[in-house]
Amino acid sequence: MDWPELIASVVLVSASGALAPGPLLIATLSEGVKRGARVGFLSATGHMVVELPLVLLIAQGIAFLLTGEVIARLAITAAGVAALTFFGLNQLRESIIAQPNPTNGLDTKTPKNGVAIGIIFTGLNPYFITWWLTIGAKLVYDSLELAAWMGIAVMYASHIWIDYAWLVFTSSLAWRGGKIIGSRLLRLINIVLGAFLIVLALLMALEFVLTIFS
Repeated sequence: MDWPELIASVVLVSASGALAPGPLLIATLSEGVKRGARVGFLSATGHMVVELPLVLLIAQGIAFLLTGEVIARLAITAAGVAALTFFGLNQLRESIIAQPNPTNGLDTKTPKNGVAIGIIFTGLNPYFITWWLTIGAKLVYDSLELAAWMGIAVMYASHIWIDYAWLVFTSSLAWRGGKIIGSRLLRLINIVLGAFLIVLALLMALEFVLTIFS
């Protein structure tokens, strides 16, 4: 994997997670209605406070596992294939069948501090942890393999800006009375990203098979 391939994979996979409606987005929108884009920036910062240490811990663990490189690659690839398939199919189902609108019934009792919103709704979200231990772990592995800790730095920078951009953008729209969440455009984007996750799972499965029989 080279730099353009790594960055493209990180951006597309990260976007599929960031744009999917979840607790952090809902809580940010709830406060964004009252305080605008600033809430999105602060909640993204709180999100990073939880996420970055987790990424570093995963990277440290994977760096240790690289001493048994083939076994580590197979285990991480297998977990990544399963997770990508699950998240991809779930995203397609939510976008096509369920047609959720997470702005309905927003809880107005969310924390007033934007950083606290990011920390609480990231740290208490089991899907966030699962994502990084499966799909994210594969990105971490590829980054370490490409350029050690410099690869981790580039990978995380390629990931975190999407969270900032999306949360700032949607909280600003919420403050202005916009309704992008639940719109046809967002559903279409999520369908495309869900399909991309499944395609990526197939490519990773092919890599898994080739590694076994090589």
